[in-house]
Amino acid sequence: MNFPSTFAINASGLFDFDFTFPTEALLFLILATVVTFVFLSPISKQIDERAEFINYTLRKSTILLTFGYEKLSTCVGLLTEEIDELNRQIKLVKNYTNEKFEDELLVIQKENFKILSELKGDLAIKSAYLFANLKSDLISLADKFFIQK
Repeated sequence: MNFPSTFAINASGLFDFDFTFPTEALLFLILATVVTFVFLSPISKQIDERAEFINYTLRKSTILLTFGYEKLSTCVGLLTEEIDELNRQIKLVKNYTNEKFEDELLVIQKENFKILSELKGDLAIKSAYLFANLKSDLISLADKFFIQK
């Protein structure tokens, strides 16, 4: 085989290939390999590390959120039970207070009635005494009034 005729150094046709095409293909493959291993591999490694860190943080935060939600649900349940118990006790205290208030009110009314009865009796006795003493004074005063006229 003749070297110049093989690579068509002398003649040029529509589908003739020379050393330029294989050389360009080899240079493209070398450039793609260099770019991949030199530039893209460290970036890809950094992106993978960040993705792993984000996934770890996401799993950790999901666990913590689940734990926090369970604790919050428990606390809300306990608070609801305590509020219900306090409302029940408030109703019991109100009922007890109202009953005792009515009882105490009746006792005080009875005592007031006794005191008023005693005062009424004392007032009747004293007014009778005063009227008995006033009768003679009133007669003497009326006599003096009519005598002067």
